[in-house]
Order: sequence, then structure tokens, then C-alpha cells
Amino acid sequence: MGIIRIRRLCSFFAAALLVSISLAQTEDPTNAIALALQNREFEKALALLRPALEHSPNDPRLWAMQGTAYARQNDKAQALTAFRHAMRLAPDYLPALQGAAQIEYEANSPAAVPLLNRLLRLRPQDLTTHGMLAILQYQQGNCNLAVAHFEKAEQIFNSQIDALNAYATCLVRVRQFDRAIEIFQRGVALNPEDARERQSRARARRSM
Repeated sequence: MGIIRIRRLCSFFAAALLVSISLAQTEDPTNAIALALQNREFEKALALLRPALEHSPNDPRLWAMQGTAYARQNDKAQALTAFRHAMRLAPDYLPALQGAAQIEYEANSPAAVPLLNRLLRLRPQDLTTHGMLAILQYQQGNCNLAVAHFEKAEQIFNSQIDALNAYATCLVRVRQFDRAIEIFQRGVALNPEDARERQSRARARRSM
């Protein structure tokens, strides 16, 4: 099963990553790198990073910046290598965790789950992280875990039919039929002409 594309989640992570790095660099000599990233000048950022990393190879901020630049160039392998190196230097450094989690999530990789769980330990109420975990746990067949995360992130799924269907399907599997029908009805309301939505709701009713 392919990854369910959830609007806003990954773009939110990417934006948060750049803001986090930018704020961290406000009074730092390397703020030129953060500015290049914000301006989408990724080649310039990488060029600035080379001497910076030679001078400060143990600075996790620089490795996270390198990961961000590569990720925005769609070089996910290099980006993941940089983010992982940053996490080896500072396991709880948020920009590196967010960057690595986003890449693994987009690849539909189970490796995203422990990264997202680490993010939740740092930010327990983060809706984006709960949303990503909900989808990954659903796709791995772990509906008990998925439902808990869907409940936390419910407000960001209200206009997203695929995610609502995943949520309702898991509710059926854990035998929360009334709640499943309610969620299926939201999907029908979003697209009343879609026969599949009505059929899904009917199946949930028959399962009761």
C-alpha cells in the first residue's frame, strides 16, 4: 500500500524545520546559511556549509542545515545521511529529527516510527507528529495504535478523505462501530457523489 499523502503534514514539517534553524542562527555567524535556506538558495547554502563544517564538524546545527539543503534539492539519501549525523551528535535536536522523520515518512518506511515517537517525547501534543504516526500505524496494520494517534490529530484530517477512510477503517477493525460510522459520514459529506464512501459506511453498519 502506498503512502497516504496528507496535505499540510509534510509541508508543515519542512516549514517548521527552516524556522527552527533560522531562529537558532539569529545571532550566529552562520546565519548566512540559514538565510540562504530561507531564500531557497540551496547551492549557496551547501557552498557555505563546506568550510563551516570543516571548522566545526561537531555542530549538529550545521549537519541539519546540510540535510535541509539536500532534502530541498530532492537528494533524500544525502539529506538523510546529514540528518542522521546531526542526531548522532545531538539525539534530541529537533530540526534533525524532523528532517529525518519527514524523509522516512515520505518513503513509507517503518524507520519513521521511532523517529516520530522521539519527537512526541519532546513535543507530546504535536498534531503533525500524531498524524504521521496514525497513517504509518494504519499502513502497518497496527490499528489500536493508529486510532490513538488519529484521535489526537483528528482536527487536521477533517477535509482529507483518504485519511478519514483510514481512520474509520481502523475503528471498524477495533470494533468501535458507532465512531467508525461517524467518521465515514464525514467522508461522505466531503464527496457525496462517491459511491465508495457510502459503501464503506454501509459495511460498517453491517459489522455492528
